[in-house]
Amino acid sequence: MRWHPFDGLATSRPVSSTQGTALVQLELTASRIGKVAIMLAMTSNEEEAGFKEKIAAETNYKLSVMWVSGRKTEINKTFPRAILNAALRNQTVENRPGATHALIHAGLEALNGLVPSVPGDSSLKVKVVILADAHWVVVAAYGESAFLPETNHERVGLGVMHL
Repeated sequence: MRWHPFDGLATSRPVSSTQGTALVQLELTASRIGKVAIMLAMTSNEEEAGFKEKIAAETNYKLSVMWVSGRKTEINKTFPRAILNAALRNQTVENRPGATHALIHAGLEALNGLVPSVPGDSSLKVKVVILADAHWVVVAAYGESAFLPETNHERVGLGVMHL
């Protein structure tokens, strides 16, 4: 099955740097569920609604979007339960053992990309997207981590599992 859900989708977002702010205009086409999930996770609050409308109109994907923030040790403990609750509450995945098992594994895979593998307890603030169709479940997350407020940097995680 071929997917072409976002032909000509344009996104604009300000980019901050030490030299100031610049605007980057992109036109991206997503043909795979994982790429769609990452793109949605990277949207600003202003872009999110339009992007979700496009997903609803042009795909059969079910989705959940949530924010997760806190210390690394706390998030490691609560992340699987949080994504499971969000996905079941929004009917993104069915409440059956195979689907919930796949969701948790996709979430743990995404969490591995987010959580720094260094000693210490960094802080994280990430937008998490759960996307599913009849065959796949995806957890994508994008946000920031830091040990100190001055050291914030971007992080991304992606997990894809077959249902």
